[in-house]
Amino acid sequence: MKFKKQIFVESVVGLFSFAVIGALFMLTVVLSQDSLFRTERPVEILFDNAMGLRVGDAVSARGVTVGKVKQIRLEPDGVHVLALLTTPVHLREDYRIEVMPTSVLGGRYLNIHEGTYEADPMRPAPKLLKGSPSTDLIDAATRTVEDIRRALNDGILEDFKATMVQVRKIATRLGEGEGTLGKLINDDAVYGDVQQIAANLRQVSDQLAKGEGTLGKLMNDGQLYADAQAVAANLKDISERLNKGEGMLGRLLSEDGQAYEDLAATLASFRKMTESIEKGEGTIGKLVGDEELYLEIQSLMREARAALDDMRETSPVTTFTSIFFGAF
Repeated sequence: MKFKKQIFVESVVGLFSFAVIGALFMLTVVLSQDSLFRTERPVEILFDNAMGLRVGDAVSARGVTVGKVKQIRLEPDGVHVLALLTTPVHLREDYRIEVMPTSVLGGRYLNIHEGTYEADPMRPAPKLLKGSPSTDLIDAATRTVEDIRRALNDGILEDFKATMVQVRKIATRLGEGEGTLGKLINDDAVYGDVQQIAANLRQVSDQLAKGEGTLGKLMNDGQLYADAQAVAANLKDISERLNKGEGMLGRLLSEDGQAYEDLAATLASFRKMTESIEKGEGTIGKLVGDEELYLEIQSLMREARAALDDMRETSPVTTFTSIFFGAF
């Protein structure tokens, strides 16, 4: 009886030990994210720099975890990263694989960009994929800070200091009432003038609103508005008539150009005539350009005036003689 009891106790202890070992095994599998019942596809990627990627880091595609990093090897041609994919990915010709930061506090994951749908799929997929260069946010921020520090040391900081000194001087002068702006800020008389100007502007605006004065009437008189509309309508009618080629000015502006050509021909003829006169051609040209003829005409005019004067002086005698002899 005692022997049977001992066998029972040992059996219970053995079963408990096996249960504990099984639980530890399952817990180990869960914590290591391994599974004995799912298929994993190995993918090897070549990087120039792993950027701090570690074994066990996640592999993501389109924001979904599709595997994890299994192995990282340093080879002469670069860093070989072996990833085990639990979910198949379909790579295209423009695929991109890069190491991305999990957060600014640290951590990395492997991101697979399968490519655009317009690109051709890769069939078959190569055994060794090429990784893309990755950007380290901390390194980029460090370089940015270094560039800013270098720029400040190159003279920007000195210029900023000089600018602040000038701003301080200007503020001091304004506070002491120097210059035009300083007087505007500190002179009470100027402030009073500004107030007066504002009051005058308010009075003018009130007068305009009431229709007082010429400008007020223009703004408030409906008849003036109607007259302005009529003038605008007349101008519109005139412009339409000009556009249609009506009237003398419309014909000059018309597209056929006949009136313009006639006017141009007339002006050309007039120009030709004036040039002929200037050269002394023709009767008018000789009258204008021949000085001898001009002197002859002057002499003729003097003789004609003298003859008229003689006729006027002898006119009474001739009249008396005619009457006397007429009586007989």
